[in-house]
Amino acid sequence: DCWFDSGCASFAQWHHPFDNPETFENNFPIDYICEGVDQTRGWFYTLLAVSTTVFDSICYKRCLSLGLILDAEGKKMSKSRGNIVDPWDHFNREGADATRWYMVTAGAPWNPLKFDSNGVRETYAKMFLTLWNCYRFYADYAEDDGFDPDESDTYIPVEDRSPLDRWVLSRLSQVAYSYHRQFEDWEFHKACRDLEEFVVNDLSNWYIRRSRRRLWEDTKSSDARACEHTLHEILTIVTRLMAPVAPFISDEIHRNLTGGISVHLADWPIRSGGPIEGEDELPPIDMVLEAKMALVRSLAETGRRIRIDADRRQRLPCQAGWIVGGPNISEFHDILAEELNVESLAVEEDLDRFQRIELAPNRKPLGRKCRQDLPAVLEELSNVDAESFLLEIEAGLGALAGYEITAEDVEIRRVEKEGFAASTIQFDGPDGDVDVSIVMDMALTDALLSKGLARDIIRRIQSKRKDLDLDINAVIELEVWLPSNAPDMSDEDQSHVTSEVRASSAAFHRVEPGTTISEASDVFSLDGEFEISYLVSVS
Repeated sequence: DCWFDSGCASFAQWHHPFDNPETFENNFPIDYICEGVDQTRGWFYTLLAVSTTVFDSICYKRCLSLGLILDAEGKKMSKSRGNIVDPWDHFNREGADATRWYMVTAGAPWNPLKFDSNGVRETYAKMFLTLWNCYRFYADYAEDDGFDPDESDTYIPVEDRSPLDRWVLSRLSQVAYSYHRQFEDWEFHKACRDLEEFVVNDLSNWYIRRSRRRLWEDTKSSDARACEHTLHEILTIVTRLMAPVAPFISDEIHRNLTGGISVHLADWPIRSGGPIEGEDELPPIDMVLEAKMALVRSLAETGRRIRIDADRRQRLPCQAGWIVGGPNISEFHDILAEELNVESLAVEEDLDRFQRIELAPNRKPLGRKCRQDLPAVLEELSNVDAESFLLEIEAGLGALAGYEITAEDVEIRRVEKEGFAASTIQFDGPDGDVDVSIVMDMALTDALLSKGLARDIIRRIQSKRKDLDLDINAVIELEVWLPSNAPDMSDEDQSHVTSEVRASSAAFHRVEPGTTISEASDVFSLDGEFEISYLVSVS
């Protein structure tokens, strides 16, 4: 029986007991074995049975029984059914890294895996294209700036970097320690999911998006240097963490970051297994800073929902915003103001400043009290001054259509005053949950309409630059045609457009609505009210 032969592998591989007794003793019992669940008898059992019989001992300390790989519908793959998947199709299209990462993250390794080709494609696009774009973002600016991470004169210590830098490095350390522990606990699927979440949401969608402008300056500041160091450190640690699962792209990026050193010859960034010992190559953890940034991101998301509910364009700014309640997050006010697209952001102690009282009928008790006169009571209630009438109710003087009105007859609601929009979230602070509100001034002015128009034009031109595959420093010439029913754009905002899209010259024309501009590169509609045409020429 060939399985009896394989059951001897733990000692026969060393030609023991005939040779190599020291080698055998140094490697017995084996630390770890792994096979499919269908090999329970043939592999796991025969190893244990032979070892017990010959040595009266286990021959492996740990054993992982893998679930079977099934098709997308949970059926066993079979050539006759035509539901088999050729792995080389995915290796050649999405790559071995994406295939491996998908198979690890799709479920616990001991559970059956429903292999879905769409899942591999999604993993490739979400994790690996995002990681590569993060690396290219760093590499392009580092090359353009001549950045050398090993140059001690330009190194910015972590404690001297911006709160945004310190936050992302703290998040990375948290994820790295968790990743390490999850691998030790065999929860590889959870570890890789957490690392993917960090790369996609923390690194790409937040840190890099919030840091782009820091690297645009022609004369590099210490803040730009700190950003470059931070990105280099993050990418180096991330590639080392993901190397066991995605060995190819991690090695490519790591070699480029370190001057040719293979990631598979580099040290694992965690040696002590925890931040207390201080022996690891990881940045310091700041839980307070992380909690504050979590609040900032929650408020930013809340602000976006306020805009959607108010049917206000994302790039049309608000004059002001206010934070009511919660901890002091002043170091992130600039970031939050940009995310909320408000001209100024302040702290307000009293939410009542932005709210008014509204009284609604409590129909059950009112109906019992007023019966056929209920319509007349409701009509008068809709016309009263809510705050004054509430004082009358509290004084026992409230009356409508000849009926006494008490507190149980009405429902008190607090709504935003005209021109304001607000929403409240709960923040898990050190002393328990606290309510934090974000309030936005929704009034429109000519200046705001001008800025909003400029920002929408900038977004379209930047997208066109990307479509044309222009270098980040490439200079263009720009012409824009605005219909006469579009808001006026100030000279300052026109200059801002010119600078942001790296145009050597820009011309803004007014035309009648519906005019077709034959020479335009593209046309886009704003709010469905008017169309803007533009022409981008490469200098």
